Amino acid sequence: MATMKIRSEFLTRLKKSLVDDLKGANIQAKVSTEPVPTTLLHRVTVIAAKFKALKHSERQSLVWRIAERTLSEDEQLRISMILTLTRAEADGK
Repeated sequence: MATMKIRSEFLTRLKKSLVDDLKGANIQAKVSTEPVPTTLLHRVTVIAAKFKALKHSERQSLVWRIAERTLSEDEQLRISMILTLTRAEADGK
């Protein structure tokens, strides 16, 4: 149970930092996470309309800078990937 609480805390912190920091850059974002089955890893998805104006590498750089500032090195290792998508991309369009 303690492990679940620790996981929850670092994911909550990451989500809040991503939403708040992106909002500061005038980017309204929705952040979701999901566990990777049979591992201690998590996938993070960040969806924002304004990502359309950015290259994928720029999106990744932006969100990983926030993650690196927010999480310890050990916590960063628990992230298997961060997807940065527009709503249309997330919907497969």
